[in-house]
Amino acid sequence: MMLYETEENKNAEDKLRTALGDAYGYNMVALPIKYSLDCIAYKGKEAKAFFEFKCRTVASTEYDTALVNLHKVIAAANITKATGLKCWLVVQWTDMVGFIDFQADKEIGMSKRRDRNEAADLFAYYPVSGFKSLSLY
Repeated sequence: MMLYETEENKNAEDKLRTALGDAYGYNMVALPIKYSLDCIAYKGKEAKAFFEFKCRTVASTEYDTALVNLHKVIAAANITKATGLKCWLVVQWTDMVGFIDFQADKEIGMSKRRDRNEAADLFAYYPVSGFKSLSLY
């Protein structure tokens, strides 16, 4: 489990990963923590794409952007450069599931989580309007 990941959050992301794999016929294999993304998708023996999953407790209309720590964006860029495979960010909000290419247009900024006693960090802000909807459930 990641540093701040709760059992509830891990279960929600596992359910999302399984639903996506089932919908597209992928074998979703969890990645070691050193890769900073959640999994790689295989179709048969062929690697198809990498994925990062986020489960939010708000509707997609609550904020204009979905944020992800910049270190994940950098990891995704490095993985795509090294493998030629896409890296997708998949977000489940309370009202929809959407996906976006990590290489899509985004803003970069500093932010501080209100629920943790941590210093501000760099984040990528992807416009929610740029996410494509997934029908998984």
